[in-house]
Amino acid sequence: MAELLAIFLISRPFLTVFHELGHAIPVILMTGERATIFLGSYGDTDKSFRLAIGKLEIWIKYNLFKWRGGLCVPHASNISINKKIIYTLTGPLASLFIALISCYIAFTFRLKDFLSFLFLIFLLLSIFDFLKNIIPSNQSITLHDGKIGHNDGTSLVRLFRHKKYPKQYFDAIDLYNNKQYTEAATVFDTILSNGLKDQDTYRWAIYCHLLIKNYRKAKSYFDEFRKRFQMNSEDYSNLGLIYTHYENHEKAMKLYGISLKLNPMNSYSLNNKGYTLNILEKYEEAITFFDKALEIDKSFAYSYNNRGFSKIKLGRMEEGLHDLNQSYELDPYNPYYFRNLGIYYQERGDYQKALELFLESKSLDNYTYNIDALIIETRKYVNQKAY
Repeated sequence: MAELLAIFLISRPFLTVFHELGHAIPVILMTGERATIFLGSYGDTDKSFRLAIGKLEIWIKYNLFKWRGGLCVPHASNISINKKIIYTLTGPLASLFIALISCYIAFTFRLKDFLSFLFLIFLLLSIFDFLKNIIPSNQSITLHDGKIGHNDGTSLVRLFRHKKYPKQYFDAIDLYNNKQYTEAATVFDTILSNGLKDQDTYRWAIYCHLLIKNYRKAKSYFDEFRKRFQMNSEDYSNLGLIYTHYENHEKAMKLYGISLKLNPMNSYSLNNKGYTLNILEKYEEAITFFDKALEIDKSFAYSYNNRGFSKIKLGRMEEGLHDLNQSYELDPYNPYYFRNLGIYYQERGDYQKALELFLESKSLDNYTYNIDALIIETRKYVNQKAY
């Protein structure tokens, strides 16, 4: 029994290393840029140590008993579909290569019983790893940042499907990546109206319209999407955001709940649920959701910002200010930082400073929640002091 456990502890990490290197090395060779692999996690650097070998960065979990697969993240942008197909395929092929080598050694050389048994285990586990990854699966993978991933087989199916898409589809993605969301939304609208009504196109269109605050259009696409496809955690989270905008908070909270049931690690749903609780003035309860979101993603500026607001409303002024400053370091152009900092000064009675910050928030985003009411209210105090 002890020998079996020892073999398993050796073989699983070994196979994970080869599988992720099978992705990373072709990425570096084809793009000339860096790649990061995570061994034992889906993107978590906590309780891990870092190795850097040329353009390859490796994060390795200390505790082998807590290993949960692996992940390869290319640093290059605008990688062609053919290159994506190649490096997605070479991960499972690396496992198959290990299986062939193990088979050759186990049946060609006269080894001691333990070594023969070791290579047979490598053979079986390598084949299992190859099949598990190459056969498309409907089961999604929750990455450390709360995003959804898929196994290599599912990714390959989607990539081959994308090869049939028109050039304007990829032009729209380039526009999105360059933060030209209005232009990208227009292109995706055209693609959908021309009949390419697959789930990826709908999702891109919805993302774009959410970012440009066109909630009506995003909602209409969701209505179509739900009739055609199965909703995942991110879909429910985004639909909840629409209902939050329309101030249907009961419906929004239900949708965030479904999202978190499907993926408890969805940091966006945790943040959005906390944001809605802030609107409902349930600040203590809201903080628990922001805390969870920040446990998952320590660089989540929105959760620092929203948690800072909660603490300010609870009278924990300096703690709240600290969170707001953390948020600003991560995202200095967030209009909600200026709004919430304005509320901090408003609570302290410095209405002139608060007004300046509210106006700054509105200049960054005219749709910042409740900003007009805050400006009107604060102007009254400023004008009263002027007389």
